Amino acid sequence: MFRSALNKKRLQLISGFTLIEVLVVIGILGILATVALVAINPAEAQKKARDTQRLKDMSTLQSIIEQYLQDNPGSGNALTGAVSLSSSTGTKVCGAGANWLTVNLCPYANVIPIDPINRPTSVTNSLGAAVPGTNAYYYFVSTSAGYKLCTYMESASNKEKIKAINDGGNNDTNFEVFSSSTITCP
Repeated sequence: MFRSALNKKRLQLISGFTLIEVLVVIGILGILATVALVAINPAEAQKKARDTQRLKDMSTLQSIIEQYLQDNPGSGNALTGAVSLSSSTGTKVCGAGANWLTVNLCPYANVIPIDPINRPTSVTNSLGAAVPGTNAYYYFVSTSAGYKLCTYMESASNKEKIKAINDGGNNDTNFEVFSSSTITCP
């Protein structure tokens, strides 16, 4: 009898945690989760991911346009000023008139990239008003002097990198690829 009472007491001591211990652990985990979430900053990570996609798209677009202009000398004016927003349904097809560059680019690409957000005012201030010069779309302009492709970078760190690397363009808030630096982006 003495032995079974002792075993019973031992089982009670080993069998679980007190309510206070559980609450302390939950509190510590909550604090750690909050600190981790603030450190990771998921909104900025999403902006950086979209900016990475924009940089890839700009490289792809530059390659497509360079190939088109090389195969069709003197047809630079066929590629007129355009924005990817003219593709209201977000179409990426390559056919003439069906994509935002308005010429048949099927021999060069199956799809024509558009901005990951592709809308005119993606950045707003604390009052909800659109911030000028922060349009989230690709902008293309072509003249007899050459062409320029522009896109806006969302991430604050990427904007600083654009200023630091000096892409050669004339706009510090846009990433620009071009054959003529005299052409300006909006």
